[in-house]
Amino acid sequence: MKKIFVTLLLILLALKTEAQTSVFTIVDDLLLKGNYTEALVLLKKEEPITSIILVKIASIYQTVGNYNQAINYYNEALEIEKTEEIKVKLGVAYNSVGFTSKTIEIYEEIIKKDTSNLLVANSLGKLYLAKNKSKNAEKIYRFLIKKDSLNPNYPFQLAKSLSNQNKKFEMGQSYLDAYNLDTLHLKSIYQLAKFFKTLRVRDSSMLFINKGLKIDSTNLNFLQLKASELYFLKDYKSAVTYLNKLDRLHFKSVTTFEMFGMCYMNLKEYELSEKYFRKALKINRNDPKIWYRLGALYYKQENNKPAKMYLLQSIMYAKPEIDKQYMLLGIISKEEKDLQKAIHYFDKSYKNNFNNYNALFQLALASDIYYKDKNIAYKQYQRYIERFDTNDKEITNYILQRLIEIKRQSFIDGKIID
Repeated sequence: MKKIFVTLLLILLALKTEAQTSVFTIVDDLLLKGNYTEALVLLKKEEPITSIILVKIASIYQTVGNYNQAINYYNEALEIEKTEEIKVKLGVAYNSVGFTSKTIEIYEEIIKKDTSNLLVANSLGKLYLAKNKSKNAEKIYRFLIKKDSLNPNYPFQLAKSLSNQNKKFEMGQSYLDAYNLDTLHLKSIYQLAKFFKTLRVRDSSMLFINKGLKIDSTNLNFLQLKASELYFLKDYKSAVTYLNKLDRLHFKSVTTFEMFGMCYMNLKEYELSEKYFRKALKINRNDPKIWYRLGALYYKQENNKPAKMYLLQSIMYAKPEIDKQYMLLGIISKEEKDLQKAIHYFDKSYKNNFNNYNALFQLALASDIYYKDKNIAYKQYQRYIERFDTNDKEITNYILQRLIEIKRQSFIDGKIID
């Protein structure tokens, strides 16, 4: 009798497993077609509700950008089955909405129990860096280097943590360690070029700039450094050559246009000089330094009337920079889950400094979480891409993906994004 009961139980379990597998096949097919709502309805009807089903539901919500629902379902799954995999997914979801403290807490718990999970350790180190916990980040990356001494990304990240602690020479050595492990590691080469520039070791700085350009001749970072170094060396014609390369790559910034203007001023090509100073003002009309440059340009041409006007403009726009204060107030409000106030402060931060790309990103991110109308966040994300798409690769990639997700979810909801 006992054997019959066990056999029947096994048959029932096999039938349930087969049925669940069949449901997942249908769900995966629906997801491939973008039918997220139908997939969710089907999964929520499934009995019994297992951790696998809950994780699947959570992952769908995460895909469409409904991170709060994703977090709820990951937590429900953990009540049934406390696996490391689900904890990692939950950590990613918390990080997506900006609750990095919760993510850090989860990752710390994982590492405490399982020191072999180097992926989580690396993610934890990056979060420590983002939260300015540089000593914790240093500890993590020294641990990772011991575990895997051939990975150049670990000494690279260690260098960033050392930089935040003003350990400049240790930082430089760590970037050099990363480079020695991988002589094509562009990030390390770029940081070494900047490091030697800071030390005013121009030959070494130019050596790494040229190495970077040899690997990637259209790399915006190295082109900017090359132009800057040539400008410092008063080789204005060569500096213009590299600035033109940036221009052909559609790279636009106040700094490069200012450098263009200064090069042409020194070459006594005053019309071109003014042209680029005015291009700089199109990006940031409130920049007092560019107004000063125009004043100096007209004074150089002995044309005092416009020179005085531009200098007065420069004085008018030379207000105290308070964007950092508003930025930090926004971060604090966000951590306290007062998103309405956070949005207010991030908006203030950006309006006080239109070059603060991180303030605009945080404004868009907070708007995305707070407002049900995703069109608001969509417009903020678009504004970021229009102005700062080359500033931070990770942020840009995130925003481009989020724009796709918002459009897709709006289409599912029968709404049109303007």
